[in-house]
Amino acid sequence: MKLSEFLADIKNTEKEVVYYCCKHLLSKKYNVEEDSLDEETLKSLFVDYDNFTRALNDSAGTIYRKYEAELNDVYQTICNRFNEDFDNRSLFEYRLARVSNQEPRQFLDIEDRDTQETVIQKYEDKINIILESKYYKENEDKLSNDLVIPQKTLDLIKSAAGLV
Repeated sequence: MKLSEFLADIKNTEKEVVYYCCKHLLSKKYNVEEDSLDEETLKSLFVDYDNFTRALNDSAGTIYRKYEAELNDVYQTICNRFNEDFDNRSLFEYRLARVSNQEPRQFLDIEDRDTQETVIQKYEDKINIILESKYYKENEDKLSNDLVIPQKTLDLIKSAAGLV
């Protein structure tokens, strides 16, 4: 499929922010007026959440300010376009990486008590988002071990900070 045709379809069927994001992402690697990609390659560019967010990182300000949009909403729209569930393995792995291998010291070294509580709560919220995700629930038997360390880290942090 020609990228220009893909983008024209997105422009005609989706919100302007989705078109902006698609064009921005594709323009980084391809000549959007000349190049073509098969459907699977195109899908893999957009559905890999880590690559998706990295490619759009430099335009986050525009996405939030100009379009008043959230990247997750754009990701969900793109996944729907490719008939892919947005709550997928790629999103799970991205979220897991953000809670894994957290050093308890970084939470405990925060001197301001209110800030410390807020940061710990945000960490707990990230873990809970994973635990409540559709992908995790559907694959809990295979994935539950991946969350043992983040959950134990959270328990340790809360205990040491006196939040239990």
